[in-house]
Amino acid sequence: MKFLKTYGFHLMVLAVISELTLPFVLGAFYPDYSQLSMLISSFGEDKSPVRMAFKVWVIIDGLLFLMTIPAFFQRFKTTSAFLAKALAVTLAIFGIGDCIITGLFDRSTEYSGVNIEDLIHDYASGAGFIALLIGTALLFKLYSLEEKHFMVTIIPIIFVISCVLMLLFALPKIPIIDQLHVPYRGLWQRANLFFLYLPFLLAAIESLSTQKEGHQK
Repeated sequence: MKFLKTYGFHLMVLAVISELTLPFVLGAFYPDYSQLSMLISSFGEDKSPVRMAFKVWVIIDGLLFLMTIPAFFQRFKTTSAFLAKALAVTLAIFGIGDCIITGLFDRSTEYSGVNIEDLIHDYASGAGFIALLIGTALLFKLYSLEEKHFMVTIIPIIFVISCVLMLLFALPKIPIIDQLHVPYRGLWQRANLFFLYLPFLLAAIESLSTQKEGHQK
């Protein structure tokens, strides 16, 4: 546990970099894959040539996110123990829901009816996205209590952008609005993930900087 408290923020930086590079690395081994229109979960579908690599990759990323929890809790528990626990829960939901469950439950391209694995995959992934949004709001509140002006200024901007991008990504799943046929769903998914991860990446960098300053004194 001491290791995770000490190096958890390094693991967050690693997890975010891993998640953002995943589609581009695996896309290089997937013929005719479109980063603009195809979803990241396409790598895990039945006929994907990188299916097993994707499953292992996202499960490892999920474990990395879970391993960051002790560091985030340790960092914010003196600011607000309740909010720090809530933040830990959001990280756990994302790591398990959007990463580990995504790796364990495939999306099928062949079954035309209701597929329980598809439902688990979609709902778990959606829960993970919402958890990071809530986590972003919790970070804003924690930094507000600490009066960290840069973070208090930048996080709401990131939050609004994330909400807009999440809406664009989710449009095909929303009744009535799905008739708009907004293109480039893959692009909105990747951009949405970037802005969802960004507050946690900034929090990790800020905490590492604070740790470094503390060691130098």
